Amino acid sequence: MFSRAFAQALGKGTRRPLDAFVQAPTALRSGCQMHQQLRHLHCRPDVRAVGLQRPLGKGSVRPACIFQPNWTVQRSFSTAENSVDDASTRELGAAGGCSDQRFAALTSIGDCINQNELKQLLETKTAPVCYVWCDPSPCMHITQGISVTVNVNKMIKAGCRVKILMADWLARLDPEDTDGRFGGDLTEMKKLGSYNLEVWKAAGMDLDGVELVWLSDGISRCADAYWPLTMDIARTSKLGGIKRSLRFHASKHTKGYGRINPYTLRDFNAAEILSPCLQSAGMLLFPEADMWLLSLDQRGAHMLAREYCNSRGEGNRRPVALFNNVLPNLLEMPEMEMWGDPRWTVFMEDSEHAIGRTMRKAFCPPGSVEGNPCLEYIEHIILPWFGKFEVVRGDEDGGNKTFVSMEEFAADYKIGALHPPDVKHALERALNMMLQPVRDHFRNKDAEAKKQDRVRCTSAEGYTTTSDSN
Repeated sequence: MFSRAFAQALGKGTRRPLDAFVQAPTALRSGCQMHQQLRHLHCRPDVRAVGLQRPLGKGSVRPACIFQPNWTVQRSFSTAENSVDDASTRELGAAGGCSDQRFAALTSIGDCINQNELKQLLETKTAPVCYVWCDPSPCMHITQGISVTVNVNKMIKAGCRVKILMADWLARLDPEDTDGRFGGDLTEMKKLGSYNLEVWKAAGMDLDGVELVWLSDGISRCADAYWPLTMDIARTSKLGGIKRSLRFHASKHTKGYGRINPYTLRDFNAAEILSPCLQSAGMLLFPEADMWLLSLDQRGAHMLAREYCNSRGEGNRRPVALFNNVLPNLLEMPEMEMWGDPRWTVFMEDSEHAIGRTMRKAFCPPGSVEGNPCLEYIEHIILPWFGKFEVVRGDEDGGNKTFVSMEEFAADYKIGALHPPDVKHALERALNMMLQPVRDHFRNKDAEAKKQDRVRCTSAEGYTTTSDSN
């Protein structure tokens, strides 16, 4: 079913409808329910919609412009390979389980702005709705592919009702599309979003427990709420605060200048200044979202939304958010965002040769645990995925050793019991094992479909981030 839906999204026909994606309900009321924050702009009476502050139940009234999933419909997103979750674990999560256990599982994902808000949410709701913000990408790196897969599966097991919000509309503002490959075309953005979903499927995301929502559909149906909200956020926000929220994006364009203040190297363009306001309004456009799973580069937009809610006296509407850990640059200075060289990271469709080339260049200082990018890959990618990390060595070097915790591994590395070449070789081996199902998935796809759905990402130096051959 998923393959047919994916093929149709790419325009390579199937006669069946696109039934794998979650569609907005057809029976929407005319107009769109205006947010509380915007009523003062239009002098509307303060009429509160029922059910905006809790997950939808059978007896709740549905707001007009919110995507309402049909949870009784069985969707076949997953394959046998990625449907290995224990049934009892699912039932525990669906029933709510222990709030402390769920809190521990969710906070293991990454940073949380206010853990007290998260704890209170889990104590009051057994099935909170979590939206996962995703920007369509032509070449997904391992943080986007593996970290998001691991964290979404954690949220499902913790009883969350997960919805992936594909930010196709805002992806047209991506400053990385400098060569006009996509030209701001919404159709191309949807193709990229569908491709990203295919990568997650191959990686093992439990898509049976996931709903898909397109931001462009939400904006189109709720334009009378979204655009006044965006303008009000922009009107009440300070330019300095918006620029501070863009610091991460600015570092991408310093091309290896590292800790140098990015404001001394270039100024922000208008699209970058507008982007946090658009993202903040997008987060507030879906009031049924109890929490968000975001990338660290969206922290500024999240804080902007929280500050806006505080300024309007709507503190109870402040979005709760968890943030994915972002892996550092693998090159010698991890704080530098050297986007000209694809060896700064590992991409989801990298061949064994490409990963080997990346690992040979990877920075792994001997005996140093802090600021070691290879060790961060082991901590945030390998150990959560496999539950262990195996270093293969000859008998003369101490023989093979398996680590099940980062503390154990870091202790050995710090005293010199492990050497960087052995660690890098073991990391390369683990990454290849992890990404082999993704390679197999796309290798087995129809040649014409593969030609259409794979979008190449080439750096200025001529490197290709995904390999055409193994």
